[in-house]
Amino acid sequence: MEKMPHIRLDASIGADAAILPGDPARVSVAASFMEDVREEAFNREYRSITGTYKGKRIIVMSTGMGGASTAIGVEELADIGVKSVIRIGSCGALRRGLSLGDLVICEKAVCDDGASQSYLGTIRYAAQELNKTRTMEEETQEGFIRFACADRALVDACAQAAEEQGFPYAVGSTRCHDRLYSKVSLDDYYSAKGIDASDMETAALFAAAQCRGVKACSILNVVVEWEADTKEGIAAYKEGASATARGERSEILTALEALARF
Repeated sequence: MEKMPHIRLDASIGADAAILPGDPARVSVAASFMEDVREEAFNREYRSITGTYKGKRIIVMSTGMGGASTAIGVEELADIGVKSVIRIGSCGALRRGLSLGDLVICEKAVCDDGASQSYLGTIRYAAQELNKTRTMEEETQEGFIRFACADRALVDACAQAAEEQGFPYAVGSTRCHDRLYSKVSLDDYYSAKGIDASDMETAALFAAAQCRGVKACSILNVVVEWEADTKEGIAAYKEGASATARGERSEILTALEALARF
């Protein structure tokens, strides 16, 4: 079988579910909770393993930073037969009450990044053909906020898995963007609109998945609390700060449990 050009996997891998961390190093953390683990490929930002969790065969594959590489990964996974994907990533909180290591299980994502916006026309066309609403728009005084949406059943499976394991979590929304260090922050604006978190990949994941008929959800680990310094928060996470390391473990186990029962 021909391997996909970027992820370097083919349909012979025999798994229909995938967990998608951004960081290739997080693949090793996920592997520690799985059985029969096998290294599959490592090309560009896409490092992949396969393994089983409670009898379910699952791919774990990193997607790097940003929406474009995430969307490419989803497209190529769809081509080899993957039907369900869960992102496990990090986020900054956009409201008080979310602490370091808490999980945000995203049911929708603001399309404020280039990758997800490039899919919106295709999603609208598919929605018209299927007579279904597959994107959301909320009108504000400043215009429309456009969202891409997760698969509701997969969101519910993730929430149930987090609840049963006693992990602190919220089901909510994230705003996705391409500029981590912008001098003009939109955090206050989106916080006032009720958005819970901010990350760079979830909207592209949802948009690409919707276009390819793949069920998707995103679980985000809070590594920067509301109004805290972004650089300091990310640095602490990379250094293994206890709360955010706990959150990483929690999101991995939530994703594995959800896919095992989905």
